[in-house]
Amino acid sequence: MAKEQHSHAHGHHHDHNDFTDYTAAVKAYRETFASKADVMDQAPDPAVREMVKYMDEQGVENCFDRFDKQKPHCTFGLAGVCCRICSLGPCKITERSPRGTCGANADLIVARNLVRAAAGGVAAHGARAREVMLTMKKAATGAVDLPILGKEAVRKMAAAFNLVTKDKSIEDLANEIADILLEDMSRTVPGPHRTLEAVATPERRQTWEKLGILPVGSYHEVFEALHQTTVGTQGDWRKAMDQFMRLGIAFSMNSVVGGSIASDCLYGTPKRTTVKANLGALKTDTVNIAIHGHAPMLATKVIEAARSDKFVKMAEEAGAAGIQFYGICCSGLSSLYRLGGVIPLSNANGSELVLATGALDLWLADIQEVFPGIMDVADCYKTVVVTTNESNRLPGAEHIGYRRDLEDLDKLPELADRIVTRAIESFSNRRDVQRHIPDHEMEAEVGFSLETLDAHYGCMERVASAIINGQIKGIINLAGCTNTRVVYEKAIVEVVDILLKNNVLVFTNGCASFPMAKLGYCNKKALDKCGERLQIFLRGELPPVWHFGECIDNAHAVATFREIAGYAGHQMKDMPFAEVTPEWSNEKGVGAALAFRMLGFDSYHCVHAPVQGSEKVQDFLYGGTRELLGSSMKVDTDPKKLAAMILADFDEARSNLCWR
Repeated sequence: MAKEQHSHAHGHHHDHNDFTDYTAAVKAYRETFASKADVMDQAPDPAVREMVKYMDEQGVENCFDRFDKQKPHCTFGLAGVCCRICSLGPCKITERSPRGTCGANADLIVARNLVRAAAGGVAAHGARAREVMLTMKKAATGAVDLPILGKEAVRKMAAAFNLVTKDKSIEDLANEIADILLEDMSRTVPGPHRTLEAVATPERRQTWEKLGILPVGSYHEVFEALHQTTVGTQGDWRKAMDQFMRLGIAFSMNSVVGGSIASDCLYGTPKRTTVKANLGALKTDTVNIAIHGHAPMLATKVIEAARSDKFVKMAEEAGAAGIQFYGICCSGLSSLYRLGGVIPLSNANGSELVLATGALDLWLADIQEVFPGIMDVADCYKTVVVTTNESNRLPGAEHIGYRRDLEDLDKLPELADRIVTRAIESFSNRRDVQRHIPDHEMEAEVGFSLETLDAHYGCMERVASAIINGQIKGIINLAGCTNTRVVYEKAIVEVVDILLKNNVLVFTNGCASFPMAKLGYCNKKALDKCGERLQIFLRGELPPVWHFGECIDNAHAVATFREIAGYAGHQMKDMPFAEVTPEWSNEKGVGAALAFRMLGFDSYHCVHAPVQGSEKVQDFLYGGTRELLGSSMKVDTDPKKLAAMILADFDEARSNLCWR
């Protein structure tokens, strides 16, 4: 009996040593959460404020209503200490129960949840990338009637992959490149990762190899992540973090860089162009089609079809002045700088606000960040929603898409014709729908890349010189989705306002780029937002925020960062560079910030990851990776304090480089 009491006491003492009291931290964090009333009062975009109030008056629900109804949000979920991996639970870690049924403590549970989130991010962007890679291969082999438009991109990657080019056509080389990209993504037998070897800097490759975290391939690392985090498998939180870092590299090299290479080869690299942005650019006399999601294949064909004489005439016969396309999320961004004439309106969280204008005849939804809630709003305003991908079906939507095995991609023109025809029918059937279009629009310059910047400057030496001499204090990559925990787009705008005034240049892409485009930051007239030294550098030639495009165009931004660092004579990790995702909100956001940290960039956020339940995991992310990777994750819910943190870190980086 005495032995049993001793054993129990020892176990009880051990458990309590493992417990992190997260309740106060989570309570304080919850108190920072925004409300719908805050959005109506404080959102920086007047069109957003107007539409939220309009929907409120109309009694139409949106994501801000649903967020309020979720309050108070789950303490255990916010802290990351809820485990649903097996059916012994679900288990939650509290002071009374500091271990799950299997014996997992908070450190392990938080780490496993984080690993699974990162695996989801790799799979999400990877699924999109795989479809483009396969489409590129089919185009190269003639299995689908699509031209290889990015001939220069093909030649560039053929050289990077050391391919034999003699007597080979562009199509032959594109086919070989597609095979390399697909192999790097799907490899199961360990071998050379050719994309990584071609694009990662030698310093990064050596760092990852030394840490033993080089990925086999995305499929394997996601597979291994799910395996490691099953019940009774990986029991060491720190080893789980090794898998977390492998996923970050796989996200970067396969899901983002690999996908970007395929898009550039198939559709061509981005072109600088000026577009209208925001809801005021919605037209009332045209057939209006919104492009929403992340897969460009069918969306591109739909735009091309709609611009044919056949459909222009059909639209005119229906009483329309033409057919106009609008961008929601990344498919819209991809289309606008390659095909032109696509008006960017909103990121994912604002999609319901766009629908509530009543101006959209057809909503073309492919994959990812297509909220199920759009269906109720679409029904209110008779907007036809068409899904195109088997991975993204919506109850009540019409489905006009290709098969999940992509064996019918040759039918893209036929599918596109059906979709445009349906949009014109919808236009004819919606003449009685009330429109409410806020009077706010802005011109924005988009389509930045290393290629377009080289065309402007000749090379990146001028940008590097401006950083060295202090005209540019540093450069951030502004990305990430928006988050209902934060006043919609407010953190993004407030951080950028402070950084620009302090001579920080901004690259942007993905969902965070929408407020930059809508509110004038991507316009040359925005120089008054900048400090004097940054104004001198820009000279009125370029806007203070350089819009690189969709979320995978992180790859274009990184290529530019790398080129600038090369001219400055330093590694990227030592430069005043940063990844800033103030309002990140999903698994891809975990992957994007992690990918930049793997490259040596600090990442900055106004939204906490669910790690407050484990001091060890939180300390590892927020500081412990500094020695390993030369980077760390930094969080402050106050955008002004986050901006001050970035500026202080840039000053330190400049001091370390002996730059004034």
